[in-house]
Amino acid sequence: MAADDGGVLGEVRPAAGEKARGMIRVPGIEPAWEMPAWVIRGQEDGPRLVVTAGVHAGEYPPIEAAVRFARALDPAELRGTVVVITLVNTPGFFERSMYVNPRDGQNINRSFPGSLGGPPSAQVANFLLEQVIRGADAFLDLHCGDLIEALEPFSMYQLSGDAGVDERADRLARAYGLHHLIVTGGEDIPGTSAGAASQIGVPAVIVEIGQQGIIDEPSTRAHLSGLESVLRELGMLPGRPLFAHPIERHRRFAWLRASAAGLLRLRVRCGETVQEGQPVGELRDLFGERIEELVAPDTGVVLFSVTCLAVPEGGPVLGVATA
Repeated sequence: MAADDGGVLGEVRPAAGEKARGMIRVPGIEPAWEMPAWVIRGQEDGPRLVVTAGVHAGEYPPIEAAVRFARALDPAELRGTVVVITLVNTPGFFERSMYVNPRDGQNINRSFPGSLGGPPSAQVANFLLEQVIRGADAFLDLHCGDLIEALEPFSMYQLSGDAGVDERADRLARAYGLHHLIVTGGEDIPGTSAGAASQIGVPAVIVEIGQQGIIDEPSTRAHLSGLESVLRELGMLPGRPLFAHPIERHRRFAWLRASAAGLLRLRVRCGETVQEGQPVGELRDLFGERIEELVAPDTGVVLFSVTCLAVPEGGPVLGVATA
């Protein structure tokens, strides 16, 4: 693992055995794009863990967990350095934006690896990848179901082609303690933070716990428990990680999308197993007439579903994790 780099993130510069916090600015974006960040630096050199939350501004339990995690972490007990960006999508937070960055209407977690000269989402993605994540020993991107999404907790990493990186990502994912684990080649969900990190040699995991804009304590605590377990897995805190057992592994997400704008009626819930072609609901027009019967796109477990009545044409309806 890489040695501690001195704990510097922009102007957030703690000495060994200290923590610091401040707003870090993404260069080149106007009006200014600033994100709240913490750097917690142990007395001893050791691994560097990067944690981000709030890439999607309406995903509240991971944001709350990241804030509490950074505030509570004691540098005196830590080996190495932890960098926590508690809210990436600051422009969308107080607007209660769903899915996207309101500056350009793009999904930041489909914009990696990003670019310096692109729209704001691409610039934010590039800044995170090149200035924050690159060189880290591990990266966790915390998520949950967005404002209209029900979700069964799961972790996910993307295969990098490097067996060592993939093995470490697998251990990180299992250390978070969740039953469902998706190991994907990335074709079904391109442009993610974890996928881009894995391509530059950083073991990276996306973790999803929580749903529907509800800031509930069980989801927040589950994130906090997972974060502490990962620190133990990395040898940054004493003690043993709490590996999930058993693990149900999946190879990809199969998405069901609406063929037209309409009223959504689903008959399945997250956590249910469905068979390919099984009726799962229906789409109706504004007069209540059926547009189509909705059927499962593949055999597997429903880990994500939309819970609102309105669905746009092409909008996601549910995601099935396949074996």
